[in-house]
Amino acid sequence: MKNTLAIIIFSLLSVCGYCQDFKLNSYVDQNNITTDEYIRFIIESNERIQLNKLQFKDFIIKQGPYTSQSSQTTIINGKFESSQEFKSTFILVPKKEGVLTIESITVNYKGKNYSTKNIKINVSKGKKDITNNSTKNKTSNQSNKLFARITASKTKPYIGENILIQYKIYQSVYHVRNLEITDYELPMSNDFWTELIDPPNKQWKESREVINGIQYSVYVLKKEIVSAQKAGKLKIPSFNVSTLVNRDFFNRGIEKELISNSVVLNVKELPANAPTNFSGQVGKNYKLDVSITKNDLKVDEALDVGIEISGNGNLKQLKLPEISYPQDLEKYPEELKSNIKINEKGIYGKKKISQLLIPRFHGEFEIPEISFTYFDIQSKKYKKLSHPSTIIKVQKSKNLNQNSNSVSSYQKPDQNEVEVINQNIHHIKTITKLNDFSEPFFGTLEFWSLVGSFPLGLVFFLLIFNNKEKFTNRDKVLMKKVVREINHNFKIAKNHLEKGEKDEFYSEIYKLWTNYLSHKFKIEIAALNKDKINSKLNSAGINEDDIKILSEILNYCEMSQYSPVSTKLAQSSFDQSKLLFKKLEQNV
Repeated sequence: MKNTLAIIIFSLLSVCGYCQDFKLNSYVDQNNITTDEYIRFIIESNERIQLNKLQFKDFIIKQGPYTSQSSQTTIINGKFESSQEFKSTFILVPKKEGVLTIESITVNYKGKNYSTKNIKINVSKGKKDITNNSTKNKTSNQSNKLFARITASKTKPYIGENILIQYKIYQSVYHVRNLEITDYELPMSNDFWTELIDPPNKQWKESREVINGIQYSVYVLKKEIVSAQKAGKLKIPSFNVSTLVNRDFFNRGIEKELISNSVVLNVKELPANAPTNFSGQVGKNYKLDVSITKNDLKVDEALDVGIEISGNGNLKQLKLPEISYPQDLEKYPEELKSNIKINEKGIYGKKKISQLLIPRFHGEFEIPEISFTYFDIQSKKYKKLSHPSTIIKVQKSKNLNQNSNSVSSYQKPDQNEVEVINQNIHHIKTITKLNDFSEPFFGTLEFWSLVGSFPLGLVFFLLIFNNKEKFTNRDKVLMKKVVREINHNFKIAKNHLEKGEKDEFYSEIYKLWTNYLSHKFKIEIAALNKDKINSKLNSAGINEDDIKILSEILNYCEMSQYSPVSTKLAQSSFDQSKLLFKKLEQNV
């Protein structure tokens, strides 16, 4: 059974190997030599090819071809993926000095021709001719064996445009063994806004690159996205790297100090006459999405306005458009959400701001046009994205006795219309009379008048006291009724919570709190706001922590309808509401 399974797997792998597109590549180990030296010329392919009859115009084949084969198999999501590599290595000796060429190699595979690129070799005069004497290879021009380099994805960017900067170490595969990076210091510049892609570390991933026909192992010390803050020639300074090479068990290795190149960026100004609402964003593929949950609602109903901008640019510095909402729409704290990714492609993602609004008066309200302007690096023009203005119609609430006109229509009287009529203000004449108590008071008319009026005053006092007690008792009875309603509301809210009905749960919590606070502090629901609630609670001696908790609960209630809320947060809102309600009943 095991043997059968192995045969099946091997067959599948073989089939997968043959399913790959044919690939052909060539490179050398060095391209600066003398006539005393030789080079290694390697031809790579993912399928076996025959190269026994090759000839070179400027070079003599001293040895080769030496062939080798390697394969790799991986299993991804239950699928077998395999790759194989065939190498043919030639030892070539230059026939003369000068700039020589290893010509393109053409291979026919399944009726289709594939060709490599020409490779230039700089050959200088040596002490003796290697074609007549098989001397050992002497290393010349060590600079192309191990070096440091800074690369930029673009050298002529616009101000604010994102470009990729990489700090790399290049190691010749055939000349440098056991590379160890011991120390390095990377440059910084105040002329650029910078965002790291991967933090610097000691676990560098190895990749391969072919430069001027030479294959290198490449280690990236740092990758970052930068954007210039001003125009002109801006320089990214070189960096130093300390290394150990050719280290083994018996040999400490050779210390080498590497100095990279510097990179000069010619940063271009943005086109003149930028629109007045230009955001400062520079990039591509920007989109503006505006969502308004309702445009026809009643007084004290909530609506949510969401503004989302997505694209490829410096989204971390993006400022979302500011909207001037009508004064009669009560605004709650904004909620900002962002999903931004940073990699070799740049900075891309989206940013969204949500604004909860509650109309307190009926009428029609206009949310103005929402627009966003950026500079598009593809078209090299300013682009404006916009969402038209929206009319919000607010109807009277059935539960409220409102004036026929909204507050927005109310105008203060002109001061010129205020008239002072001084003829109606008269001087009040005062007369002071002092009683003489030297005469006996008992038995006088005044005495008997006072005695006679005492029963009448007593009756009047009792009537007032009785009515006051009556009104007080009526308030107590009403509050007891409200408390019973609140307790019932808590049961309904708990039922919604257990069923996972978060919208209904928060609606019930909001309802019970507004009902309770309105009756507790004798404030009309229409006039109930956070400032008044906080003022009343402060006056009642409620501590700041409890006031803050209540404010947060009310915020959750108002925003839950438009933003997802976790079950854990809903449970916390319920528990805190129960505890706070108990405290208020005991202390207020």
